[in-house]
Amino acid sequence: MEKTFSDLRRLTIEATDGNLGSVVDLCFDDRSWTIRYLVVDAGSWFPGRWVLISPISVRIWAPDPSILRSALSKTQVKISAEAHIPNGRPERRPQQYALEHAIRDRALAGGEAHLQVATAAIGYTLQTEDGTIGHVQDIVVDDKAWAIRYLLVDTTNKWAGKRVLVAPEWLTAVSWDESKTFFSFVTAVCDGPRNARTRLRHASRAA
Repeated sequence: MEKTFSDLRRLTIEATDGNLGSVVDLCFDDRSWTIRYLVVDAGSWFPGRWVLISPISVRIWAPDPSILRSALSKTQVKISAEAHIPNGRPERRPQQYALEHAIRDRALAGGEAHLQVATAAIGYTLQTEDGTIGHVQDIVVDDKAWAIRYLLVDTTNKWAGKRVLVAPEWLTAVSWDESKTFFSFVTAVCDGPRNARTRLRHASRAA
């Protein structure tokens, strides 16, 4: 089933002994575009930390689809150095980009140089041979395979009322730096401007 990143950020994670927290971001491998971790705001039970949960270790709780069940306990999370990262001083709200920087620090230290966070991709510019067509508004995730299937691009400034779905494999280049740009040669237009999960109406190469 496909869900947007916005949908996933409404989910909470339940441990075997209570609430772990709410999903605030996704970590993905920028080579395969697979989700490596769900990033959870632990709140008051583990202040100053983001909890990293592997998506293959959770399942939807049938009575309430807004809850994901984890096989881990809070104690297991706390004692595992790989299961959490600092989010700054506990008494302060994490600043913008703090998670992105924390994940990159972890990636470099742990040999996972290809880790990125989903929030970092939001707002990226999409360039084609015709120039800039819009900016990434959301991300569509397959929550069975836990892989990013599409970038949802707002093209209001170019094509009124249209949003474009771009699959990661259609990207010819990605700049994970201050330029914040994706380059693509293929686009596919949604049937409805407000529904990221409608079927694709057409796909075409840039002229």
